[in-house]
Amino acid sequence: MPDGSTHPWPALMRAETAARYLDVSKTTFLTTIAPELREITVGKRVKAFRRTDLDNWLDLKAGIKPKSDFKNPWH
Repeated sequence: MPDGSTHPWPALMRAETAARYLDVSKTTFLTTIAPELREITVGKRVKAFRRTDLDNWLDLKAGIKPKSDFKNPWH
């Protein structure tokens, strides 16, 4: 995954965009990946995910130490 500073993806993504970012279906993202991430509520009905959390989740799944002090609050 390219470095966030040179990549056009937004820092905060709704589920559909986050799924595209990880190249999985929205259903797969919501059922498999989203439960392992911090969800950010924006307004009353909008839920989103930080790009850095998506990158760190992917690094963990690949066996790579995250670039930050990412600690999954759900595990």
